[in-house]
Amino acid sequence: MTDKLKAKYGAKAIENAARLHPEDFPDLLAWRDEMDQHYTKLMMDWTYGGMYARGVLSDRARLLVVIGQCVAIGELEELPVHIRSALAQRVPPREIFEVILQLTVYIGYQRINRAARIFRDVIKAAGRMDEITKTQLPLDGTDSQRTLESDRPTWGVSDEGFPRREELMKKYGWRGIGSGLRLQPTHHPVTVQLLDRVDQNFTKLWEDFVYAGMYTRNILDHKTRELIVVGELLVLGETAQIENHMRAALMHGATPREVMEVVLQSTIYIGMPAMTRNVRTAMKIIEEQGAISELEQNQLPLPLR
Repeated sequence: MTDKLKAKYGAKAIENAARLHPEDFPDLLAWRDEMDQHYTKLMMDWTYGGMYARGVLSDRARLLVVIGQCVAIGELEELPVHIRSALAQRVPPREIFEVILQLTVYIGYQRINRAARIFRDVIKAAGRMDEITKTQLPLDGTDSQRTLESDRPTWGVSDEGFPRREELMKKYGWRGIGSGLRLQPTHHPVTVQLLDRVDQNFTKLWEDFVYAGMYTRNILDHKTRELIVVGELLVLGETAQIENHMRAALMHGATPREVMEVVLQSTIYIGMPAMTRNVRTAMKIIEEQGAISELEQNQLPLPLR
């Protein structure tokens, strides 16, 4: 059957689809091939022969972005397919689960609970639950690995840029404030001072959960986590926060081309209008940072026909 599909739809697309979805590949094509072969040819060339074969993002990064997007928009029917695909490409189960858990910050508990159950079912069926139970963090997370002295040199804000820093560190703790200054040096001081005016009790709870907690787990490297967050905010239509996280992704080592690839790849899942809006956003940020030539001069060649 695969040889017939290769002859019909092209070896490159079929082989890539089979590689990425070894378990789900037959169902992937079944209804499409049966009901509309022209659409199927277009879809295979666009997705598996095209976007999934570009190589701008590693399979690991691209699949983690897609898993985060599925959870963010509540697309739970497709979620097991992409979890199995990530496992087939040797992405550690703990990293996949971390994408789901990190989304608590952005979409709350309800969708996380459903996605976590799906993840657990897939991992159990694969006989790999021990890779989750044996890789848990201790109860205090990474607190024992951090000191104020080692944290300070990583902060991206001067004393003049954040004059209330020491005051707010005493009030809310250095671990949360420090993580915010390392990860989001322009955004975090503004946000924490805003929330301090609104509700200090909430601000302490928020700092401890998000910045001292979820953002310090170090299961995902900062670059990958920020690319994932960009993809999630894109599908959520969160236009204000996405600029902050595009800048953070670039700050933590993502190239302009990698940030743009997250936007372009998302066309597959949320269509053209959202993609074009966010291309403009990414272009604005890349231009602000003087890196537009890097983007323009590192384009992929035109696909061969």
